[in-house]
Amino acid sequence: MRIPATSLLTTLLARLGLRNSDSQRLSAIPLAERLKVALAAFVALFIVTYTSLQLADTASTIVLLASMGASSVLLFGLPNSPLAKPWSFAAGHLISATVGLICSHLFTDLALMAAATVGLVLFVMYLFECMHPPGGATALVPVIASTDSLLGYEFLLYPVALNVLVMLAVALLLQKFWLKRGLQPPPQQFDPVHLHQDPSPLKRLGLQAEDLVMALNSFDTVVDISEQDLERLYQRAQLNAYQRFSGDIRCRDIMSQDLITVRADTPLFMAWQLLRKHKIGSLPVVDADQRLIGIIATVDILKQLQVPSYAALLKQVNALLLQRHYKQQQKLTVADRMSTQLVTVGPDEHLVTLVPLLSDKGLHHIPIIAADGTLLGLVTQSDVIAALFQHQLRQLQTI
Repeated sequence: MRIPATSLLTTLLARLGLRNSDSQRLSAIPLAERLKVALAAFVALFIVTYTSLQLADTASTIVLLASMGASSVLLFGLPNSPLAKPWSFAAGHLISATVGLICSHLFTDLALMAAATVGLVLFVMYLFECMHPPGGATALVPVIASTDSLLGYEFLLYPVALNVLVMLAVALLLQKFWLKRGLQPPPQQFDPVHLHQDPSPLKRLGLQAEDLVMALNSFDTVVDISEQDLERLYQRAQLNAYQRFSGDIRCRDIMSQDLITVRADTPLFMAWQLLRKHKIGSLPVVDADQRLIGIIATVDILKQLQVPSYAALLKQVNALLLQRHYKQQQKLTVADRMSTQLVTVGPDEHLVTLVPLLSDKGLHHIPIIAADGTLLGLVTQSDVIAALFQHQLRQLQTI
């Protein structure tokens, strides 16, 4: 039986790892993000090299460039990898350099010295949980240098520790202020919105965090993904699967369009009257061109009152009834109390995009805006519940 040439080519590309239909495609990462990562690596390596040339000898600095270059690929290209964590990077280089330096003094045969160094480095990385592949290259620097002369223990300070500290500092700063990533916060042990011990709504069913940790620890090799990333990946896959089965329900299909809006200069008492009259919890704040600039909600008005207790609430109400501070309150506008830190989505976003925002983020309403910021509508928790119920009802009717 003759195998088509296209099948042979597809098989060959898959074997070479050029056809990644079953794994992440690097080309799926936005071009702007790839350029930012490349520029960050350029800046980091330039600063590390320049600093080392000023403070350490040129020969050892040049030898370590290969290790620092490999580390920059991990720190910027794979920042969420366990291999790129600050401890893995710093300890992976420093401990490996120490092992390599000791082996260069213990052995005279180059082959035995190199083999022993790499073997011990791998074992020590497992022991101290600091797996960082470029550290293996750092460990071989004193081994290679021993063919001419043995390096002293000052090699651990200059240039190894110098390179590591400068690279780590630059990487952390670039990750935070340029790439906008920063260190991942530790996982929450409770619902951060409502401050109770129950897991957030999306985590109460299905896989739990401890299940993922146990699964990761069941492997006998290093899995290059953290528990937090694996949890986010699992939740994203769940939402993608639900989107596939729930049909094409977009935000524009369920949003409310006949909205009650206010301007930033609207008196606050008028906004309060609108909230009570229409029995709603929030009002979008728009400018003259109907672009969204904020949200004013009932809670935004009430949270400014000094009411730590019920007695204090009565005192505030009494003061208003007696017209104390009445004139001051009359001068307040919506701009004085509105929220400007907004979470918005576009009209073409799928319904599943709203689920984690309304369930785990504690939001009650999400503005739907156009590309130019024009307010198109508003989706509330009630809208999403109604849409999910109607879809489920239609599915039952077709059975």
